[in-house]
Amino acid sequence: MTNHDAAKAVEQPIVALVEWPTKDLDLDAARRLATETDRMLRRVPGLLDARFFGDFESGIHYYLLTWRDRTAFDAYAASEAMLSNRAIAEAYVAGRPSRKVLIDYSPPRG
Repeated sequence: MTNHDAAKAVEQPIVALVEWPTKDLDLDAARRLATETDRMLRRVPGLLDARFFGDFESGIHYYLLTWRDRTAFDAYAASEAMLSNRAIAEAYVAGRPSRKVLIDYSPPRG
């Protein structure tokens, strides 16, 4: 069974972990990017959470997006919002980002 099949079968949340190398990104700029990206992503249906973190010494940064299900993630991946997300950080990107799409099988909270 593929991750895609497993996520569809039980409507599990999907997590997208994006790693991107940066140039000239300091903490203030990172916070501005995170705020602007979060504001844009909150308008996308199905987003449950967005987290931003990184290593300023190596220049490697990440964002972790949790989606309600695979359908919501696929809709985002095909949307204008994904392109907008890239444009927000464009000035700081030093290389090609990579993305892992994972199934979140954490036990429910509460």
